[in-house]
Amino acid sequence: MATKAPTTTSSGINRASKKRSSHDAQGAPRSSPREAAYTLSAAREAELLREAESLGNDTLYFPGKLARRVIWASRIQLAAERDAADLVRTPFPDDEPALTREEIHGLRDKIELLRIMQSRWQAAQQRQERAAATFAKPAAEAALHRQTLLRFFDLRFRRSPEGQKRLMAIRAGNGDADLVQDVSDLLLLCSEHAEALDKAPRGEAASVARLRELSPLLARMLADKTLSPEALRSRKLRDAAYTLVVNAERRLRAAAEYWYAGTDKMKDYASFPVSRVAASTGGEEEGEAGTEDDGALDEGEAEGGAPDEGDEEVEAPEDVPSGEDEDE
Repeated sequence: MATKAPTTTSSGINRASKKRSSHDAQGAPRSSPREAAYTLSAAREAELLREAESLGNDTLYFPGKLARRVIWASRIQLAAERDAADLVRTPFPDDEPALTREEIHGLRDKIELLRIMQSRWQAAQQRQERAAATFAKPAAEAALHRQTLLRFFDLRFRRSPEGQKRLMAIRAGNGDADLVQDVSDLLLLCSEHAEALDKAPRGEAASVARLRELSPLLARMLADKTLSPEALRSRKLRDAAYTLVVNAERRLRAAAEYWYAGTDKMKDYASFPVSRVAASTGGEEEGEAGTEDDGALDEGEAEGGAPDEGDEEVEAPEDVPSGEDEDE
């Protein structure tokens, strides 16, 4: 007797069943950077900025990998939207406000504020980096002229303790600000010994003339490459916006623990993975030292994917003071 071939209908049912199983295993819907753009209204942005500023210095370190961090927060927000009927009934302690649907929806606004603040901080940082690159060439030239003149004055002050002290003060310290000050101090010294410098045979007079041209240029460039108060404020607000996101996540995670501890649903509320080193120092996992994430997904990183192999799902400490970025 011939074996009956499977029907198209039963095959389709099997495929649909597998698809549903796969979706159930994934948990909450995953956000995508390609989804429709979400716009934060000016009024809502101003409201959240006031909330961020009210945090004062009680802000957390901002991690690298902005895109990954934002996707992670978005997945938690989507899971909370899905589970809102349970979460809003969480019996928080009397000294903590009840969770509301508005608070759950509000996490999306806080995530968008973090994107905006990161963009503003990066714009300020890029301006500073361009100014720093422009500063490098004239600074290197000034350093060479500085050495030429110091060589001259080392000989001239060979028997002058007072002159040697002035040269020691010029040589003390390093860095761009010190170089700008050294040039100014040297030019004052040169004006006191102008006649001797004019007669010097190794190009000292030319070095003086060139330093007089470079001095105001370097001073202006130094100001440009130093972070302005506005730039520093944008970084502080970026850190504060990040803190708003983390604090909101912790509230949702606490409610989810009450309802779903020990179930697969808790995977959708996992804290952002941090390394053991980052956890011990009180911050989330950073990008490479001295870099800021450009907001792009890492190569090979799945959108909204599970933690990378080797990452630890560890909650960063609650109270971490904001610090200087490593690239400063």
